[in-house]
Amino acid sequence: MTRWIVSAILLLVGVLNITPAIAFFAPERTVDLYGLSLVGEDISILTRHRAVLLGLLGAAMIFAAMRRDLTVPVIVGALVGKAAFLYLVYSGSEYSAEIGRVAAFDVGAVILLVIALVLYLVSEKKEWTTR
Repeated sequence: MTRWIVSAILLLVGVLNITPAIAFFAPERTVDLYGLSLVGEDISILTRHRAVLLGLLGAAMIFAAMRRDLTVPVIVGALVGKAAFLYLVYSGSEYSAEIGRVAAFDVGAVILLVIALVLYLVSEKKEWTTR
C-alpha cells in the first residue's frame, strides 16, 4: 500500500512538472504560465530551456514511480530544484501573481514529495527489520 501511495505522489508531481514543458513547443504560453512575455530571443531561449529541464524532471519522477531504486535520488533532485525556486521567489520582494501561483504549486509539491520520501524510507526500514 505504501509503495502505491509513493508511486501516486511521484506520478502526480511528475505530471505537474511536465506541464510547463509545453512552453518549449509553444513559447507564447509563457504568458499564461508565468506572466512573461518573451520579448527578445535570450529570454525565449532561457524560458524554453527551463521548460525542457522541468519536463525531464517530471519524466524522471514518472519513471521513478515504477522503479523503486530511483525513488530517493529523484525525490531529492526534485526537492533541491523546487527549494531553489521557492528560495528565489520568497527571498525577493516582488513577483507576479503567476509566479506566486507557480510557487504555491511548488509548495504543495514539496509537501507531497516529503511525504513520499518519509513513507518510502519508513517502508524500507520495516523491510530491513523484518528480514
